[in-house]
Amino acid sequence: MLTSRLPRSWCLPFLLIASACNASANDVGQWYLQLDNDIIFGDDGDFTNGINLGYKHSLLSVDIKSPTWFEWQKQLLLPQAQYEHTWAIGLSQRMWTPNEIEHSTPQPFDRPYAGTLMAEFHGALYTSDLAQKNWISLGFIGPESGNEALQNWVHKVTGSSPPKGWQYQIERQFIAQYAYEIESLLYRNKSFATSEWELSGFSHNEIGNLRSEMQAGLSLRWGFDLASSFGNLSNHYSDAGLLNTAGSMSQFMLFSRVFIGYRFNDLTISGNLPYTSEIDIAHQQAGVSVGAIWGNPAWSVSWTFNGYSKEYTDDNSAWHGYGSLLFSWKL
Repeated sequence: MLTSRLPRSWCLPFLLIASACNASANDVGQWYLQLDNDIIFGDDGDFTNGINLGYKHSLLSVDIKSPTWFEWQKQLLLPQAQYEHTWAIGLSQRMWTPNEIEHSTPQPFDRPYAGTLMAEFHGALYTSDLAQKNWISLGFIGPESGNEALQNWVHKVTGSSPPKGWQYQIERQFIAQYAYEIESLLYRNKSFATSEWELSGFSHNEIGNLRSEMQAGLSLRWGFDLASSFGNLSNHYSDAGLLNTAGSMSQFMLFSRVFIGYRFNDLTISGNLPYTSEIDIAHQQAGVSVGAIWGNPAWSVSWTFNGYSKEYTDDNSAWHGYGSLLFSWKL
């Protein structure tokens, strides 16, 4: 069974997530589950699968404190006089594979197999026109991430060709990451009926031994009462936003984001391997996403199409893509 093959170290991050429920007896925060896969684009390779499970506290006024750890993490953000704030804790697993997974020998001119498992701590400050967020992530890359067992199980259940090269994956290494994102409103105006549209600019920066990169981009949204949900979109992989609507009515939102960036290092490409790899990191990066969110007071669902430029120079495909399905719910 799949569960018998997963590393015992998985238990620790799950315990961290479960402990979040004890933060407040009156908490009305949200749980969320994000599922990513490249099958929607008919792709098989590069970033191929992701799972993100976590818990995010409801918005707190400026005079209410977060748990001690997140109060400390909040000090790493730029000072703001008035804001609402929140915190989150989560567990994410990500998987990268070569374009051809049926080869049982090393592929030095293709990206290697790689998998990560990371626990993440998140803090955020929100206003109607400015949002700041940061993330501290700890985990590892390598066999202990459980990605080999997961892909073998999924391919067996779906009748797909089994991957044959996981024995050549990036070797085990500890991962530590810090990320910071700021988003500022550029323009917001009325659309038809009571709907609105807005344009904002954002910067997402990350430093760590998994990836270090700088990104800048634009975000376009159309929906209702956009000021109350400003900053809920993000370029950070595991950020789920606060997608449940605050009121008693269901709401719908469409969005698109574009960015350009520069990547300094990428452990999923340059990590230690049992063979000699001949590929190099593609430092210039770009990406685009288009999606929709349907939010209710007790739950929400969002669907996003994500496209990104090639991540290593010898990649024959200039672009790759994957779909994201995100559920959130209140307990």
